[in-house]
Formats: sequence, C-alpha cells, structure tokens
Amino acid sequence: MKIKSLSIYGYGKFTGFEWNAIGSLQVVYGRNEAGKSTMMSFIHSILFGFPARQSAQLRYEPKYSHVYGGKIVIETETDGEVVIERLNGKAGGEVQVQFEDGTIGGQDRLIQLLAGMNKSLYQNLFSFDLKGIQDVQRMQGMEIGRYLLAAGTFGTDQLLSVEEELKKQSEQLFKPNGRKPKLNILLKELKESEVELKKAKQQNSDYESLLSRKSRLEAKHLKLEKDLKEQSGNLQNVTTVLEKWAILQENLRIEQRLEELGTVDFPVDGLKRYENYIEKQILLRNQIDGIVRKLEKTKQNQAESRPSLTFQPVIHRAEKLIQEWPLFLQNQEDIEDGKRKVIEHKVKIEEIEQALGLNGQSANLNLGIAIKEQIRKLLNDQLKFQLQTEELSKQRQKTVQEFEEIEAQCQSIEENLWSETDFKQLQIDKNDWIRLEELLEEKKRQNQNRQDLSKASKKSNYIKMGEGILFLLSLMLFFWSIFTSQWLLGVFTAGISGYILFSAFFTNKAKKNSDEHLTLQIQELTAELEKRSKDYHPLFVYEEQLELRNEWKRLYQILEQKEQAKGELREQEQHLTDSLECTKVNVQSYKEALGLSMDFPDIRLEDAIDLLSERADQQKQLEKLQKSLQAKDEKQRIWLRELEIIASAANCPFENPSETGFLLKQTLKLEEEKIIRLKEWEIKIEELESERRILEAEYKEYSQLTSQLLKKAGTIDEESYRVKAKKYEEMCQLQSRQQILQDQLNQSIMNDFNHYPSQKEIKETHTRLIMSIKEIEKALKEVRQERATLDHQIAVLEEGGTYTEKLHRFYQFKANFQEEAMKWAEINMAVSLLQKTMNNYISDRFPKVVEKAKEYFSFLTDGQYSSLAFQENDQLFVKRSDGALMEPIELSQGTKEQLYIALRFALVFVIQSDYSFPIMIDDGFVNFDKERTKKICELIQKMSKETQILIFTCHEHIKELFPSNCVYTLSSNHQQRIINRVQKATRVIV
Repeated sequence: MKIKSLSIYGYGKFTGFEWNAIGSLQVVYGRNEAGKSTMMSFIHSILFGFPARQSAQLRYEPKYSHVYGGKIVIETETDGEVVIERLNGKAGGEVQVQFEDGTIGGQDRLIQLLAGMNKSLYQNLFSFDLKGIQDVQRMQGMEIGRYLLAAGTFGTDQLLSVEEELKKQSEQLFKPNGRKPKLNILLKELKESEVELKKAKQQNSDYESLLSRKSRLEAKHLKLEKDLKEQSGNLQNVTTVLEKWAILQENLRIEQRLEELGTVDFPVDGLKRYENYIEKQILLRNQIDGIVRKLEKTKQNQAESRPSLTFQPVIHRAEKLIQEWPLFLQNQEDIEDGKRKVIEHKVKIEEIEQALGLNGQSANLNLGIAIKEQIRKLLNDQLKFQLQTEELSKQRQKTVQEFEEIEAQCQSIEENLWSETDFKQLQIDKNDWIRLEELLEEKKRQNQNRQDLSKASKKSNYIKMGEGILFLLSLMLFFWSIFTSQWLLGVFTAGISGYILFSAFFTNKAKKNSDEHLTLQIQELTAELEKRSKDYHPLFVYEEQLELRNEWKRLYQILEQKEQAKGELREQEQHLTDSLECTKVNVQSYKEALGLSMDFPDIRLEDAIDLLSERADQQKQLEKLQKSLQAKDEKQRIWLRELEIIASAANCPFENPSETGFLLKQTLKLEEEKIIRLKEWEIKIEELESERRILEAEYKEYSQLTSQLLKKAGTIDEESYRVKAKKYEEMCQLQSRQQILQDQLNQSIMNDFNHYPSQKEIKETHTRLIMSIKEIEKALKEVRQERATLDHQIAVLEEGGTYTEKLHRFYQFKANFQEEAMKWAEINMAVSLLQKTMNNYISDRFPKVVEKAKEYFSFLTDGQYSSLAFQENDQLFVKRSDGALMEPIELSQGTKEQLYIALRFALVFVIQSDYSFPIMIDDGFVNFDKERTKKICELIQKMSKETQILIFTCHEHIKELFPSNCVYTLSSNHQQRIINRVQKATRVIV
C-alpha cells in the first residue's frame, strides 16, 4: 500500500491543505512547530480513526475551521487507487471509502482493506521515532538483549512486559512457603475459622426463639413504616394544594375566560401589518400626484417644439432624394453604355443561329442546367442498367447453387434427429443425471468435512497437552496436601482434576459421534453413486440432440432466406430490362425536341445543348438590357418630378436640379433638430408614465394586502378589524399567563385540586392526616422499645459470637480462598499460553528477521559486524569482523541503535507480504554522527524501492542526504496564512 496524496480539510494548524504526488521515498522537512507531527498524526487518524476525547493522545482539532478531518488517496495492488475520507462524527469519526470502480463503503470495508491492522499494531511495526531508539540507551544488562529480541519479533516489548507483570501477580497471590501472599493468609484464616465453628455448636438453644420473636417485630415495624410513608405522601400532596390554592384558582378563571372567548382567528402581527399597509398607501398616493403634475408641464413643453406641418410629411422623401443625387448622375452614364451593349448581343445571336442551322422555334426551348443534367443522367443510366443486368444474372446463379447445398445439409441433420417422444424421455434422464452429480458434490463436501475435523483434532492435541500438564500438577498438589493434612487444598486440587477429566470425556465423546455421523453419510452417498451407469451419459446426449435441433432451425431459416433472395433477384432483373428500354425511348424524344435528327450521335447531345444554352443566354441578356434601359429612363423622369413636388412643399425655387438640392438640404437640417428635441420630450413623458404605472401597481398591491388581512380576520371594515385585534391580544395574554401558572404546577397537583370542591374540605383532610400520622408514630415508638429489649437479650447470648455467624464466616473464608485460587490458576495458565505464543513467534519469524537484519546491520556498520546469532536462552549476540561474539550490552550506544534499526527494518521486510504498509519515521537518526547518518539514509533509499517510506525531520543535514525531488518542505508560516485567509473571507462576507 502506498499513499499517493492527502488533503486536510481541518486538522491542527492545517486548514485546506493539499499534498499531491507523494513518492515511494518522501522526506518532509520543516522547522519546529511547522506541523510534521500533526501531519503524521493526521495519517494515523484517517486510517484508524480520531482519538477519543478522553484519550491521552492529542486530537489536533482545528482552531480556524469548522470541518475536522480530511482524506488520503492510497494505491494497493488488488484495489488500485482508493480514496479514504474521514470527518468528525461518533467514536473515531465518519469514514467513507471509495474504490476505483466507483464502489463506496464504510468502516467495515476500511478494516478489510487494512487487513485487520489497528493503530497500536501499526505504530509498533511501521511507525517509530526517537523515543523507541532512546529506550535502548536507558536499558542495561540482559534488558537490552530482550528489548532487541522483542523489536525484531513483535515490533514492541509489550509482550515481555505482560509476561513479567503476570509472573509478579502470581507470586503476590501464592508462594509454597510464603507468609505474606494473599492465598497463604487466607488459608491460615480458614483453618482458624474451622476451629471456632466447632466450639459454637454448643451455644444454640434459646437463641432461636428470640430470633423468631424479633423477626415478627421487624415485620410489624416495616408495615408501620410503610403506612407512615403513605400517609406522609398524602399529607405532602394536600399541603402542596393548600399552598398553591390561589394559583390553581387563577388558572381555573383563565380557562373559563378562554372558553368564553373561544377560538379567535387573527393573522400574526395583524394590527401592525395593517397600519403599515395604510401608511404605505398614503405615501404612494402622494408620489403619484407629484408625477401627474410633472407630466402636465412636460406635455406643454412638447407642444412648443413641433416641426413644420407642411414639410414634415415629406421629410423622409427629401432625405431620400438627397441621397439619390449621385445615383441620378450615374444612371445618365449607364443609359448611354447600355445602348452600345444591345447592338453587340444582337450580332452574337445571329452568328450562333447560322452555325447550328436552327429555326426561330428552337430558341424558346428550356435549356437550363437541369435539362443538361437530365440528358447526362439518361446516358449514365443507360450504361449502368446494362452493367447491372449482367451482375444480377451472376448473382442469381450463385444463389441457386447455395440453396441446393443448404437443402442437402438439412436432410443430413434430419436423419440424426430423435423423435419428439424419445427427446422428452432424454430430458427426464438428463434431470436424473444432474441429481446424481449433486450427490457426487455432496460426497466431496462430506470428505472435506472429515478432513477439517481431522485438522481440528490435531490442533486440539496441543490443548489436551496443556490440560494434561495442569492435571498432573493438580494431582501432585492433591497427594502433597494429603501427606501434609492440607484438606482444603486437597479438595480444591481434586475439583480441578475432576473438571479436567469431565471436560476431556465429553469432548472425546462429541468428536466420536461427529465422526460416526460423517462416515454414515459418506457410505450412503457412495452407494447411491455406484448405481449410476458408466456407459450411458444422458447429459451429453441431450446436449448433442439440442445442438442438432438448433442447427436444423438455423439452416432452415437460411434456406427460407435464400428462396426469398431468388425471387427478389428475378424481379430486379426484369425491372432493369424495362428501365433500359425506357431510357432509350427518352433519349430519342430529347433529340426530336431539340430539332436534331434521329441518327445524331447520343454522345454529342451534351455539346449541342451547350451551344443552344449559349444562344439562349445571349437572348436573355439582350432582353434584360432593353428592359433595364427603359426602367432607368422612367426612373430619371420620376426622380425629377419628385424633386419638383418636395421643393414646392419646402418653399424652394425649382430652376436647376443642383441648386434646388442644396436649398433642400439646409431646410432638412433645421427640421431634424426640431425632431430631436421632440423625441427628448417624448422620452421624458414615457419615463414619467412608467414611474406612475409602477407606483399605481404598488398602491394596488398594498390595497390587496389590506383586503387579505380583513378577509383572514373575518371582518369587513377597519373598526371591526381593530375590535377583533383586541380580543386576539387578550387571548394571547391569557394563554401566556396560563403557561406561566402551569409551569409552577404539575398534573398531579391539578388532579388533587379537582377532588376538593372547596378550601374548607381540603383543610379538614389535612388535619385528619396529621392525626393519623401521630398515631402511627406512637405505635412505631412502642415497637422500637420492645425490639431494643430483645436485641439486648440476644446480644447477651452473642457475646462470643453465634453458631450461624461463625458458620457464615467459615464459608465466607472458604469462598474467598477458592476465588483467589481460581485467579492464581488463570494467571499461571495465561503465563503458559503467553510463553508458548512467544516461542512460536521466535521459532517461526525471528530466524527470517535475523537473516535480513545481518545484511542491514553489516551495511550500516561498513562490515565491522558481519553476523547475528540467537541462542536457545533467548540471548542475542553479534559477531564482529575479527570473529568475536559480543552481547548487545558490550556495544557502543550508536551501534546498539543501529542494531535496533536493522531489526525493525528486517521485521518490516519479513511481514510486508502480509502487511504492505508505508513506514513513517519521525526524526529517528538525530543522535548519529555524519557517517552513520549517511549509511542509514542510503539503506532507506534502498528499502524505498520495495515499500514506501515517509521521513519527518527538522534537520537540514538529513534533508541534504536525499534527492531534491524527494523533499517536501513545510512552511512555518502556514498557519498565519490560513488566519489571514479566514479574516479576509470574514471581511468579504461582512
């Protein structure tokens, strides 16, 4: 597993922090307080949950963000990229796991993804810091060897600490010849209690009768106390009602008044809203009146700026004439040029007619692009139909041949098909065969169960060995207690031995019954399977017949398709023949229409059409020119007549068109200025009208809101609305007062109040209860005096202790002794199991760890120490280059730390096939000299090729030992930037 990126929403000093593209080797460098430990804790929290609030671990809750949590992106070999997001919530936070295929899971999927790894185990195996290395410095003697052994086996010395603690607890409970252990003290007290019990058997005569009389008095005393408690409770309730009588009466009056008022439907804040709407209407009416006065004044100014009435209707015509003056001059030149072109077109038409020898009738033919395309298409279709007719003939012959081949295949398959009756019987045989296959699978499963039971019996042999050892120890203690007259110890050990024999007997019996049941099932399945025929396999025959039927259906469908294809090809061939004849007829008709002879070559039809088209174009251009000349002449006359009319409307003389146009232009400029001023007044009037409409609409809206309030209140005018508002206000005040009164009362007090119609009656009940309580107290006093007399008589007999008390004391001592003895047995059993577990780990994992640690330790020490050795007494030795074996205590402090690191790295290498997690190191090499630091950094770079390593350091000399692309620098002012960004965002919101 590798961490690809992380995003911190809010954690400690980080808010909105992102780190992408995290490599296999990553050095996180930053000064003190830059957030290295915070980032390391963030990774732990996202993977394993946030620390609890009562935990001693820091939670790193953010100071400048409401969001607590974030996400990391990891990459695994099985699931690809996985996004793990955790936010604040119950327990360790709400976690969401999103896989590469879009699947989303929760805490259960995360546990499965992490292969059951928890936070404590991860920190012990993959995450270590300076504290773990410095622990080597504080140890002496054999402690160093045991600590290094634990570091290379379990990643921590916790199991060793637990073993020592359990042994200490066992010695505190019992020692064979001890006096202070708890079991030794209890055994001595039990013997003394047994002697006192025998003496007390002689003092048990009148004592029983006194106890019986005392028991009766105690029963009477309890009854009187119960009656006293009941009457006192009633007195307290009555007293409470008397004290709150005035409040209860006021509450009753309020309920009656609320019933008189009934339900008052009135809008919320109705009166305030009504008055607000009225004020708005008055203000809007004043604004509307002001706008009306402005409109009248503006319209007066508009009337004073009216343009000339005689020239205004023709102003647009005057503008048009002025713009058309250049066109008038251009038209004069175009008329002269057009007359020359008419003569040229007539000459060209005469030349074409002479070349083709055509008469005048053919000049009216439609010879456009469409006609030419139709003739070209007819010629192409004629050639295409000839080729298609030949191709269809070949296809029809091929289809007939394929039809005959498929028909032969269908006949062959029909010969091998079974009849319908035989096929149905085959289906029945196939189902029976499948049932026998299921029986075969059941037999395999039963055999597997027998193998599983066999494996389980092997595992239980180890448990039986432990029980046997405990049974021998108990049996030895039993015989020793008999020889030394330790009867209680003998009873205890006999009980343990009997329990072990009893459990062993029933375990063997259950296992035997299970084996017999499995054997019987396997025999029945074997007998059923032997009945199956070996020569006949209906499943295969059924599948073969089913395939033949499906193949026959498929070929029959193809046969029908081929038959249909033959008919279609015949129809297409006939259709092409008809189309070819039709095409030839159409070509001949086009020759006749164009005036060509019937023997004219078909291939030259397109050239003839081009010549005819050119002649038609020349005629069209000639006609167009003639019409254009006529139109321009007419346009010139119309323009001069229009100029004369407009000059008359503008009071301008009409002598020369040029002079008249100049005077007309000046008049037009003056009128345009008047029009601009008129439009400005019109815009002003429109704005005022728009403002008036908006205000009138708003006035109407407030009028409707006022009507809605009257309708909701169920009134028709302002006077009735205000009367109902007062009633509603009174109802609200009464309900508020009622709520205050009911907060001082409860349902029980109100029920008691309803039972008493008057204050006089409740006072009488109060007096009666006081008298009853006094009588009960008097009877209690008499019972207590009589019981004191009996207690004195019993005390005289119990001066030396009663028989029952001593008997109880004896059994109490006995129970205490058995309880502590059971604890002692459990602790010893736990020590035995713990030692077996440690021995298994040492024999299985530690040799592999030692083999890898040799390589790492030799590399770190430049070959000064070439090997490691592990003795049977759990002692670790290192072999120096000169062959000398040395204990860890004999090494220098730096070498011991190198040995610790080599064992930790070797352990990670051994378990990475099962737990492939990133390694995180928090400033673990600050005490090394320059050469040792360089060697450990080289080893880390080498290991990073196999597993991801994250190093958190504040030392620049360590940072410089790694490539720059592997270093990520944390800025110490990151938090200040976050504070500034939060303050800026706050100002923007304000």
